[in-house]
Amino acid sequence: MVRAMTDAPSAARAETRDDDLPPVQPPSAGFIVQLFVVPALIVLAVVAVWTLFGRLAIGEQDWRRLVQDLESANPHVHKRAMFGLAQLLDADQRLKHRGQQLAANPEIARALVSQFERSLNQTAPDDETLSLQVYLSRALGLLDVPATTVPVLVKALEPQRQTEIRKGAVTSLALIAGRALERGEPLGEMAIAALTELSQDADPTLRRPAAFTLGLTPSPVAVDRLQVLLADADVMTAVNAAVALARQQSTAGFEVFVRALETMPPAQNPVAQQETLLIQKNVLHAIAGLGALFDAQQRQTLRQLIEPMAQHHAEPRIRIEARAALNALAQRP
Repeated sequence: MVRAMTDAPSAARAETRDDDLPPVQPPSAGFIVQLFVVPALIVLAVVAVWTLFGRLAIGEQDWRRLVQDLESANPHVHKRAMFGLAQLLDADQRLKHRGQQLAANPEIARALVSQFERSLNQTAPDDETLSLQVYLSRALGLLDVPATTVPVLVKALEPQRQTEIRKGAVTSLALIAGRALERGEPLGEMAIAALTELSQDADPTLRRPAAFTLGLTPSPVAVDRLQVLLADADVMTAVNAAVALARQQSTAGFEVFVRALETMPPAQNPVAQQETLLIQKNVLHAIAGLGALFDAQQRQTLRQLIEPMAQHHAEPRIRIEARAALNALAQRP
């Protein structure tokens, strides 16, 4: 009984305290955002800025260290430096305007070109050196310092070089020439002369990229050589010449275009089929670029070949290119 009497006032006091407290409201979404999300975003922004500047500083330190390592007497060190610089150039190029524009860095260009020249001057290179030459011949295509890179790439095109080195060099020249043309700075006579000579090589796998690259170096000499290549026995070389001339607003490759569009992809040869599809895609794209520059009879001939492709071709990319070509051919001169 005494216990009950003692507990009653306590219960009453507890009830009174509970009644005096304000009602508990669950936190609103806006309150949570202010409390947690906004500070988190601020922290993330600070971290991002810090990381960005840290990466830029590290990037600059990296390329400078790699350039220094190229001069190392230790073959493993300068080999790692060559591979590292090429990877750094590629990564920087992917960043575009957000990168350090290392492709135009003359110090990097001189360092890589120096390595390539020393390698090419070796009288009896071993297999490892030849592999490095192939690698460097392609890595120089990432650079936009033509005055430094073009002479050594021209040297790499010489007939005594291995085929893979020459392929790498002409591929790099094509990349450099394409970007230079966009800037309105086409490559000079040295490159055109070397490409003209390469386009006469017995190996069609060298004539093909030579024809393509000549189309990126507009000059009377290049145009004359491309017109000769229209009659090349290798179909892809002739097509590359016709597409290259179309890039310079010339319809001289009309007959080559017709033959390429008439060729059907071999059903039982996947490699040849892909090659034929690539040729047709490039031809249709070139025709779309020329459009009304063809005369009336040429436009009619091309339309007859392209209309079935636009409607029934098995490859969607070919149908798309075919429709674009038909639209261009429908324009008035």
